[in-house]
Amino acid sequence: MVMPTSSPQRRWSVTGGRQRLSGWRQTLPRLSAAAANSEPERALEQALRWLRWVVLATMLLITLAWPTEGKTGHQIWAFVVAFAGYNVLVEVLRAAVPALHGFGWVPLLDLPVAGLLYFFDAEPGGPLFVAFYLAVVTAAICWPLRPTLLYTAAVVVLIVLVAPTLPQWSPSPGSIRQLAGRMVVLAMVGGGTALFMLRMTAEEDAGRRSRLEATRLEDLDRLRVDFIASISHDLRTPLTAVRAGLGMLETAAAPRLRDDERDLLGSTRRSAERLGVLIDDLLAYNQFEARTLRLEPAPLDLRSVVTDAMATVHPLIRSKNQTLEVDLPAPLPVDGDARRLGQAVVNLLANAHEHTPRGTRIEVAGRADAREVRLVVADDGPGIPADDLGTIFERFHRLEGAGRGSGLGLAIARGLVDLHGGHLWAERRSGEGAAFVVTLPRRPEGGMP
Repeated sequence: MVMPTSSPQRRWSVTGGRQRLSGWRQTLPRLSAAAANSEPERALEQALRWLRWVVLATMLLITLAWPTEGKTGHQIWAFVVAFAGYNVLVEVLRAAVPALHGFGWVPLLDLPVAGLLYFFDAEPGGPLFVAFYLAVVTAAICWPLRPTLLYTAAVVVLIVLVAPTLPQWSPSPGSIRQLAGRMVVLAMVGGGTALFMLRMTAEEDAGRRSRLEATRLEDLDRLRVDFIASISHDLRTPLTAVRAGLGMLETAAAPRLRDDERDLLGSTRRSAERLGVLIDDLLAYNQFEARTLRLEPAPLDLRSVVTDAMATVHPLIRSKNQTLEVDLPAPLPVDGDARRLGQAVVNLLANAHEHTPRGTRIEVAGRADAREVRLVVADDGPGIPADDLGTIFERFHRLEGAGRGSGLGLAIARGLVDLHGGHLWAERRSGEGAAFVVTLPRRPEGGMP
């Protein structure tokens, strides 16, 4: 028998390896330890107390309504009152002695008391037989499965030993069948209740493990969010300096550089721009996850946002000899955060650049009507498979054979457009290529800057 944990009535565990206890003398103090303070166990203890008293009251009503005499000539209801007095003594001990607060020790006394009362009963299977049911149910609720099964077997053996001593018992086939039936029912009650409690304990432990795992994952997620925020902010400062330095170097020294040196300088600048896009995506993703991303809306013309975005991705597009065509003939008045909308447009342009071959064409077109502003970023690349149209905006989703990319750009672009009250979706073009359509609420007339 292993040592009980802090919940001695229900769960037994191993502390420092399996430790064997010798005899009931060592087991009893463990079983009678204070009950656990959890709300479910207090409710279970209260339910067990009410069960015992309700059963006793029912036994007393039955014996008073149909009075019979026991072996000693006393009324059976007197034995029921004696059993009730024993339960009063149990409650007094549980209240007075902290070590006996739980019900774990009660079945050890229930067995001899129930056996003694049943010995003086004159009716096999009569009202006092119910005391055995109370004993095995109490043991099943308070003890683990194996001790409960052993206790139930001990109760059955005691009944076999006590029942033949009753003067009205006769070893006829009918009496033997009744005795066997009562023992089978008693064994089923004890074993069934023990199995039910075992399942309850397993579900409670599973729930506790799930809560602990959820807490651990929350802590890990919090650390991840803090790490991404910290590293992204730390990377932005040196990247800004690198961008500025490369721009000045390209402007001042480009005429004096050889072709291979100019190519290296251009490749470095493109890498810096790509790194900037990735850092912006990480920051935005982190803020989306933490629900801390806030907009700073202001009246603006979406054409200026597209112009700034084109300047950001132009080194990337030029590196693949791609053509960027712009069709923005009229103002596109919206009310939005220029930096966040620019990030969305940059991600759409970078996505078109990444997923189209060298020498292809990328087109940006915009129109406005009375209700909304519509911006389309299209390309003549290989297009989007039909199966991916519904999942392409999911986080970390990447098309098969797409090559580089974090898998966050389109998801962040849609999230930013959604925050502005707009919509972003992808379409397959009639020929080759794909089109990403952005719609935003139009700013009312007179609100243009």
